[in-house]
Amino acid sequence: MDLTNFEPTRTFPGLLLDRARREPDAVAMRHWRDGVVQEITWRSYADHVRDLALGLVAHRVKHGDRVAVMCSARPEWVFAALAVQSVGGVVIGVYPTNSAAEIEQLLAHSEAVAFIGETATELTKVANVAARTPSLRLVLGIDDAPPALPEPVTGMTWEALRDEGAWHAGDNPDRLSELVAAGSLDDAAVLFYTSGSTGAPKGVTHSHRTLQHSVQTFSGLYPDITRRRYDVVGFLPLAHVAPALVVVFAPLLTKLMVTYCRMDVYEEVLRSVRPTSVLWPPRFYEKIAGELIARTKSWPWFRRRAYDAAMWVGRRVARNRWSHRRPSALLRIAYAAALRGVFLPLRATVGMDRMRVAYTASAAMPESVHAIWQIWGLDLRENYGLTETGGCPIAHFDQPFPRPGFIGREFPDPRFQVKVADDGEMLISAPLLFTGYWGNPAETEAVLQDGWFRTGDLMERAPRGDIRLIGRKKDVIITRGGKTINPQPIETRLKESLLIDEAIVVGDARKYLTVLLEPSADTDAPSAEALAESLRAEVARVNADLARVEQLKDFRVLPRSLEVERGERTANGKIKRTAVVSSFAALIDDMYGVNDDAAIADHVRSKPN
Repeated sequence: MDLTNFEPTRTFPGLLLDRARREPDAVAMRHWRDGVVQEITWRSYADHVRDLALGLVAHRVKHGDRVAVMCSARPEWVFAALAVQSVGGVVIGVYPTNSAAEIEQLLAHSEAVAFIGETATELTKVANVAARTPSLRLVLGIDDAPPALPEPVTGMTWEALRDEGAWHAGDNPDRLSELVAAGSLDDAAVLFYTSGSTGAPKGVTHSHRTLQHSVQTFSGLYPDITRRRYDVVGFLPLAHVAPALVVVFAPLLTKLMVTYCRMDVYEEVLRSVRPTSVLWPPRFYEKIAGELIARTKSWPWFRRRAYDAAMWVGRRVARNRWSHRRPSALLRIAYAAALRGVFLPLRATVGMDRMRVAYTASAAMPESVHAIWQIWGLDLRENYGLTETGGCPIAHFDQPFPRPGFIGREFPDPRFQVKVADDGEMLISAPLLFTGYWGNPAETEAVLQDGWFRTGDLMERAPRGDIRLIGRKKDVIITRGGKTINPQPIETRLKESLLIDEAIVVGDARKYLTVLLEPSADTDAPSAEALAESLRAEVARVNADLARVEQLKDFRVLPRSLEVERGERTANGKIKRTAVVSSFAALIDDMYGVNDDAAIADHVRSKPN
């Protein structure tokens, strides 16, 4: 792939057919199932897609139709996506944690004609809302058969649809190629939804062209990935743009080898695969770093002293790198010994010893977490992307061991540009930008102006050209796991209760959401304990309609009312979230217990005993 002059020439199904013709017996992907790795060749991949695509056509799925897929990271998600795109359709990723209400809203908004679910859990959810989604006419079950469905919705198993498609393929072996040839690079390929049932959904529309330019930027993270094999473990939900881009679409244009697995076994699979390519939200790096630090504390005295000495060397090497100074020869020799004798064996215990360069995105990376991995020899770099950008228009593409706190520079292609608006907002112009919000031209026009996308993020540039994010214009929360959540609808639901005057949801850069509650002044609860129980019931009421990532894990009652004089309210009474979080920081910290980031930061700063 030419990283600076790349132009797409084929849709994704067209790329699949090309690979299947050129290297039919080469392994295209792998699937970890019950401790056994199953390999799938490019020929088998194309055969699965052909049978599913022709089965969909037999059930009147046609060009432009939307098909929702609610499934964990596994080959069937990929087969379904390429089959839908083969007939000119649009794939919609649905998170496995989505509630029935969110599924209903998504299906209704997109006017999806078909739904593909993994197990009885997902299929039951859609069966319960199918009567209120008038466009839906087909439900497929991958592992289980769909339950009873209302007329005129047809339910069938994945294998039954494949068998039907295989029968049609026997009549016309070239039918798939004909369908694919009718597609266009500018056809909508995927809708990535950015909001759930608590707010108006926004379906971010990406075409085959914009997603291939997104793959172009991913290839910039590993410039030799079109020539040399890289291994990655696919376990994150494919309804999110970054995992879908990396483990569904990038392999069609590169030599990336994906091993799919369930989320609950990813640590075991990491140790087996020992990946060489990683793009995770910060929370996974933080979690694994915390586990490794805890492991070192249980080592024998001599090994612990060796680790302390290695950390002493590693800290000094890291500081030299961040200051753009070359370490002395003696320090380089000592660090090579520390890496070989201490850090790589430590990383090997979690399967991260083959990795040389790794990336993080989706949320703010704590500088201490970034630093510890660099000290341990992993060239961890940040990149920047949003659902609307698909890929990463900004990253540390050619900047090894960058100083924590910056997100890098523009992708090295003159079509990728970043500028700062008068109010400090970051604007991006690039060929990977989404084509619009599905069915919402007003929202699209608000953020896409004269070819520039208004990101909602505030930025500044360092003298060397590196970009730092300094805040957001939008009132949104981005959790440590990279989930973007609009807190206002959740707060509104809470304030429907007669017991609650104010609710302030918090959780920015945290592992989960919590809430501060200001009880109604005229509550008649007989005691503080009784009030707390009543408030807990109200929180449970609201949680029942939220996706898991939106649910409130704890709450605290504010010890006083919010005040204008303290900067917690505007003059006209609006809540100032940042000020509230600052005023009640101790109360908020109490809801999160031991902070992994704080423990890692202390470890990074600590000196040998």
